[in-house]
Amino acid sequence: MADANVLKQLRTSLQSYVLLYVEDNAKLNAQATVLFQKFFDRVISTEDGEQGLELFKRHRPQIVITDINMPKMDGLEMSEAIHEIDPDVIIIITTAHDDVEFLHRSIKIGVFDYLTKPLKIEILIETFTRCAHTLIEEFHRKIFNANLHAVFNYQNNLVLLLHDRNVVMANQPCLDFFGASSVETFRKQFVTFGEVLLEHNSFIYDHNEMEWFKHISAHSGKLFNVKIADTEGQPHHFILTFQIIPEKEGYAVLSLNDVTELGLLKLYDSSALERDKMLKDEKMVRGLFEMAMRSAAKIKIHNFYKGLSIANDALVVNIEGKLVKLQTPYVQLKAVQMEDMFYLTSELFPMAIAADGIKRINFDDQSLVFENYRMLNSSPVKRESIRVFPDQNIKATLLYEGRKLDTDLEILDVSVRGIRIQLPSLPAGFALKQKAVLDIVVTMGPRPSIINTQGEVFRIVDMGRRFEVVFLYDLHGAFQKTMIDYIAKRQMVLIREFKGMQYEK
Repeated sequence: MADANVLKQLRTSLQSYVLLYVEDNAKLNAQATVLFQKFFDRVISTEDGEQGLELFKRHRPQIVITDINMPKMDGLEMSEAIHEIDPDVIIIITTAHDDVEFLHRSIKIGVFDYLTKPLKIEILIETFTRCAHTLIEEFHRKIFNANLHAVFNYQNNLVLLLHDRNVVMANQPCLDFFGASSVETFRKQFVTFGEVLLEHNSFIYDHNEMEWFKHISAHSGKLFNVKIADTEGQPHHFILTFQIIPEKEGYAVLSLNDVTELGLLKLYDSSALERDKMLKDEKMVRGLFEMAMRSAAKIKIHNFYKGLSIANDALVVNIEGKLVKLQTPYVQLKAVQMEDMFYLTSELFPMAIAADGIKRINFDDQSLVFENYRMLNSSPVKRESIRVFPDQNIKATLLYEGRKLDTDLEILDVSVRGIRIQLPSLPAGFALKQKAVLDIVVTMGPRPSIINTQGEVFRIVDMGRRFEVVFLYDLHGAFQKTMIDYIAKRQMVLIREFKGMQYEK
């Protein structure tokens, strides 16, 4: 006995649809029609295929249940004719015989199910349940397709459908921007879309080192900066997205989001002097954040816990005055909390951004709010070698012009390319490019290893009461292996240490 609640729910799902039932056995037709009326408000029935086809054309039911062997036109011929009119109609074949030939023909026609008579209520309910799910999915698909046309034509973005580089469709904002009355007119103006992309530093366009279409095709789904002129010759800054359509070889959708009003074009292509001025311009950085938010672009957030690189994706979700809100995973929020600062990079940004002035970290919605940010000439996230904060297992001595410096010398970080140390004072004449001898003692086993090398002063920073000095060196052989082994082991220790701290309050 079928569950009353299941029957009630099934009737609710099917009652608004029309069922056509075709069966030449008059008694069975009458009995089944009464049964079907328990699920459908409208059941249309007839006893031959020819009449069934005429009734379908007149009433356009969504579901057809038909016998196979009938006068004038059999059920399979009728089904084939119905599917030529509307391939989405659900057709269920009923037969008193398990005939393999009929089954194969049914599959070829594309019928929904093949049921043997007499019909069992449990099997019928299961079949009708699947019918209901299919009809609901089809309804949603039609709504989606109907609205897709509106979205395609009435959103602000310029949207094009490409086939093998050629424009085959373009939405109305795109045609308006280029002053084209139709896609055909647009194609006559621009043989390929690459012709509209203008030269601009770090942007996508055709030049000796880049073929624009090949480049974006290799990076489907990524975001790119492009410059395009409107009908009056005024340059516009767009964020371009290129998405290959799965299972449709050669087809892709190209979308362009106009961000010209943010005034960022000069940031990517300006003289060194202008660029230095803009590095300090917070409005310019906010423009980059707004561009990322409007494009829903993933940016990268970086931290360096004692030199250990921790990086995750982030999204700009809100900008209010000077305050910027990001969403990023819990582990990255913990790293930010420990360091109280972080760096941001993106394929859309011309350079890295340093950020601090953290106002709020919310672990529940995985967000952080900050108010200080600036662009950087050099990016710390593009270090050539890994730098780690040292432990007690590494010591250093500096020998400069016969004078040994080891008292109050503190190692701040170390890599296979250099070492950063802190000194209370500097020897007389100590300056950039000066050479000095470094003895670095590394203890990783029963006996310490000594790295003896010459270093060159790369940077000196006056910290007030102390000085930070960066030495660069070139290690080889056993010295290089010792340093690599130390850094690798130190990294493992820092990874365990950071993991242990993640869930501390």
